[in-house]
Amino acid sequence: MFSIYYRAIKDEKLKKLEVPRLGSWINVIDPEEKEKQYLVQLGIDSQFIEDALDPDELPRIEKVKETLYVILSTPFEAEGKLFNIPFLVAITPDIFVTISKKPLVCIEALLKEKDLYTTQKTKNLLQICLKITQLYEKEIRNINKNIYTKKVNLAKLENKDIIALVEFEEILNKFITSLVSLIGVFEKILSGRYLEIFEKDQELTEDLIIDSRQSLDMCKTSIKTIVNIREAYSAILSNELNKVMKFLTSLTIIIGVPTLIASIYGMNLSLPLENNPLAFLYIIFGNLLITFGLVLIFYLKRWL
Repeated sequence: MFSIYYRAIKDEKLKKLEVPRLGSWINVIDPEEKEKQYLVQLGIDSQFIEDALDPDELPRIEKVKETLYVILSTPFEAEGKLFNIPFLVAITPDIFVTISKKPLVCIEALLKEKDLYTTQKTKNLLQICLKITQLYEKEIRNINKNIYTKKVNLAKLENKDIIALVEFEEILNKFITSLVSLIGVFEKILSGRYLEIFEKDQELTEDLIIDSRQSLDMCKTSIKTIVNIREAYSAILSNELNKVMKFLTSLTIIIGVPTLIASIYGMNLSLPLENNPLAFLYIIFGNLLITFGLVLIFYLKRWL
């Protein structure tokens, strides 16, 4: 999908154009080959177009001649799964270009802003970065809530909960990788070597760095919590298994001793009390007494 937007300071609202003009914003989603060729004609390097569509690409910033290329990444949810998706922001002397594989919340939200002007390229780049940091913070907080819920119900965890924790850990690790790279991009923008930064832009960029570092710390803390939950759950399982083994061992002994006595008196040999008419009752009473004693011993040892 190929969309061209334009709005200058004097314009009342955002307009959609058929042909790009000076100061316009071109938003491209999953470009076809002919659209890629058209972007190259507009001065966008083909290699950066391919990088923007590579799901494993990490954030970075480069300047080639007069065109600035900023590859960013943002949280993206599809089919109930959360992952990172990279996209490209290219700023040429004439136009502002965004290229992504999927429609992105951060771009769609910015295009709906009332104070959006496509001619303000640096501001739009920083606003996209701001939307990204807000999305990371939102998703990390949602993950933290889910982790806390499982932490509270630690004794009731099921296999699906453990699988969910492993998935959360994988997502958070990917977030860490992206956030570290994003912080590097923000620091380079702040340096002023790639863009002309005004005072308000500098404050916003500093806030972006601070917020990203806070999100990074939240990710690391969440991963530690997940590891602690897994270790605690493993300890609980081991403890429960020990209890079961103790119970089964006690039960085996309790049943085994009377069985042994009954087996001895079932042998075809001369045995004590064999001529006593109350021998059966004595044996039953003796077995019950031994069984009760064993149950009492194991109960006091908390094996039952």
